Amino acid sequence: MSIWKTAAKCLQANMKVVLLKVVFHKGSSPGKQGFEMLVCEDGTLFGTIGGGKVEYQLVELAKHRLKTGELSSKFVKQVHREDDFHSSGMFCAGEQWVILFPIFQKHAALINIILNQNSGGFKITPDSISFQDEISDIQFDIHSENDWVYQERMLKKSLLYLIGGGHVGLATAKIFQDLDFEVTMFDNRDGLNTFEQNIFSKSKQIIDFKDIARVITEGNQTYIVILTHNFESDAEVLKSLQYSDLKYIGVLGSKSKINLMFNDMAKSGVSEAFLKRIDAPVGISINSKTPAEIGISIAAKLIQVRNSA
Repeated sequence: MSIWKTAAKCLQANMKVVLLKVVFHKGSSPGKQGFEMLVCEDGTLFGTIGGGKVEYQLVELAKHRLKTGELSSKFVKQVHREDDFHSSGMFCAGEQWVILFPIFQKHAALINIILNQNSGGFKITPDSISFQDEISDIQFDIHSENDWVYQERMLKKSLLYLIGGGHVGLATAKIFQDLDFEVTMFDNRDGLNTFEQNIFSKSKQIIDFKDIARVITEGNQTYIVILTHNFESDAEVLKSLQYSDLKYIGVLGSKSKINLMFNDMAKSGVSEAFLKRIDAPVGISINSKTPAEIGISIAAKLIQVRNSA
């Protein structure tokens, strides 16, 4: 559940909410620019601004303001050095600036707009929050603690297609439910128990692997991980995708299996340029053995690719 979905849920229950947003950070601060969390009137918490003592202090401040009715926005500068007036009590030598912004019933329509947009972003000032159609990446401008503007572009969610619904596919889908990816699973086998047990993907479908390219959404937010039950199926999927515009393609398997498959594909006319784009074996090397460990290695790799962009 996203920050905005949680805010909508709290408002539907007639609860006030405080949004905590890291608008600036420097050095080794626990929270980075863009980190966010919600504190609802009943004590519900969602998200993080870095954890630890810093987060605890601000959560308690938000709870106090909700309890006492101090519901104007507030700007807090935290410096993680002992010798500074704004010292947070931590000594990691960084700093972070956080805004506490109250969200009321009057913001419900705005939150609904935000939840239904795939582009644009939002702008926050000391006394307003608004949706913006055209907005740059994160930007924070400040003249004083009572005169500042924070704006943030909402990125489209990354799309992950898991091709193969076996044990590794199921474990991987479960891990990705807590990450900012929208997961779709495909398999070509009817009655597969692990495919049926998958409640972690947004959608799943039994298809002919030759049709993969037709049923995916292309683009720079699309990640493909191929986990089928044999290398013939892997090759079938790859051949279908060779002309697709994709951010990432990874294939599970041993190096020997993959080398054999790539050699056969090259002989069949698949371009060398396409084969070089494929990350195989997929995943960060952590000597993983169980399906869950393999899923973690795959998740780590995709996070690395996305965050390196």
